[in-house]
Amino acid sequence: MIQYRAFRTWQTMQKRSNNSILALSVGAHHIQQDMNQAPDPEIRASTLLNAVPQTERLDVTAVDAAKIFGSAAADMAILAIPQVMALHIELCVGTIVECQRFPPLITKQSDPGGWSVPALHETLRFGKAETVADELLGFCLTWRNAMMHGAGKVNKKLVNRWKGLSPAAVARWESLAGRPFTYTKVDMPPTLGWPEIMATLAVTKESAYEINGRVRGALTRAQWAEVIARDYRDATVVGRRRFNAAPAGRGVAGHEVDRVVQRLQGHALTYYRDLAVTSAELRGGRDAVR
Repeated sequence: MIQYRAFRTWQTMQKRSNNSILALSVGAHHIQQDMNQAPDPEIRASTLLNAVPQTERLDVTAVDAAKIFGSAAADMAILAIPQVMALHIELCVGTIVECQRFPPLITKQSDPGGWSVPALHETLRFGKAETVADELLGFCLTWRNAMMHGAGKVNKKLVNRWKGLSPAAVARWESLAGRPFTYTKVDMPPTLGWPEIMATLAVTKESAYEINGRVRGALTRAQWAEVIARDYRDATVVGRRRFNAAPAGRGVAGHEVDRVVQRLQGHALTYYRDLAVTSAELRGGRDAVR
């Protein structure tokens, strides 16, 4: 799979978020078990956790601490799901910024940071039909908005969004979360925990890979050569200096070689191997962005 810079950056950040969320989940479950196994339920939690920094501020009994760590997932989800969605929005913005270099691929030439999120998603479909991942991303966005603007409570818009999902989208969500989206009534919090966080992570990951695939099909080979050249040039200070260096040098047997194109070939083999870009195409890409 081709991994242009915006996609690679998103992957790194999402992996970090994923690992952090898993670490919090494991930690909460572990401490909850410790509290449940306390020899005296009235013992202070800070006494049991005295080796852990900050626990001196947890001025509750072991019984109460077990309840706190047991409900931590719901509170964490209200923070984590908006963060996961924000990372995905950054990917969409970065992708559109890259694609705007090649009009008329994206005709709207304005800062995508000011676009509505639905407009970002629609633009990055490049006229393709909506997929299950697209549907679920819209659902996650509506849920994220409820969390940010409605204290995490279910509103009618969120209910309608869930009810409007196709059977395939509902089945996919339930397979990811291990349970359906569940709520008692409007204006009350839904069932929310680690399963919903993990499902949201999976939805954004599936959507990102679909976007990556669509971009691959939307750009010509010459345009991809430009993307590779710009990617190499802008990735590091060293890359920019090398990119702007004199193009020619002496290789084996005294033959003149283009050092910059050689470096672009290495970059392309690392991140864009599927394209099998030729040295002539990379030279054209280099010349177009230099």
